[in-house]
Amino acid sequence: MGTTVSQAELDAGRGYETLFVPALFAPWTGPMIEAAGVVEGAHVLDVACGSGVLARQALLRTGTTGRVVGVDPATGMLAAAEEVEPAIEWRRGSAEALEFDDGTFDCVASQFGMMFFQDRPKAAAEMARVMRPEGRLAIAVWDSIDNNPAYGAVIDLLDAEVSQAAADALRLPYCLGDPADVTSALEQAGLSAIAVETRSEQAGFADARTMVEAELRGWLPLFDIHLDEDQIADVLGKSERALASFIGPSGKIAFPTSAHIVTARKSQ
Repeated sequence: MGTTVSQAELDAGRGYETLFVPALFAPWTGPMIEAAGVVEGAHVLDVACGSGVLARQALLRTGTTGRVVGVDPATGMLAAAEEVEPAIEWRRGSAEALEFDDGTFDCVASQFGMMFFQDRPKAAAEMARVMRPEGRLAIAVWDSIDNNPAYGAVIDLLDAEVSQAAADALRLPYCLGDPADVTSALEQAGLSAIAVETRSEQAGFADARTMVEAELRGWLPLFDIHLDEDQIADVLGKSERALASFIGPSGKIAFPTSAHIVTARKSQ
């Protein structure tokens, strides 16, 4: 990667990899690899790769004759990704300005990143540009919060116990619940054979407190929302009640997540 990263950034990337990846994101990598059409020897780009779970799955499919590149703006995420799998090319960059030549990749994928892009049409155009003719694109975005009720319960908890701003911060990942904005951006980019599959995968955390604490300490500070320890303790004390319907006999929390996988092709 070749970029300086602070200890705080690295710790954040490691925490994301340890907590969120197995709980939420790993179950989606198989469907995404299939949707992107990744095969042995393919050249694959993972846009907004985070700590690299999708890129690692792509590497398993492409083998030694392929190429896998992960791009993300967060140096901490990339540093954590490189620790786990140094065989992948990790590059710092944004979806709106991909630093690759036209027609570089057979497959381009972005798993749960498009909700946060600053300019979605520009990002779609960039992803289309770096695809080879007949290349395939797969983008995953979360379904609406109504179809992700476990996080709906956490949002309600934050709304009641913290603030509307805190609740809105957690609503943001579900802003593309209607995938029309995604398909429109891909159409503007000149892609074809655009299709949407809505599917469900299982998620889970060790317990309700772990799930909620990850949001309080890991997500809210990104929006400059910082709770003191008394506030955190108060919210965590109410987390089991808020998520009671998703807690099993062992105390573990398990719930379905719903998302859209949008696919497209580059015809020329």
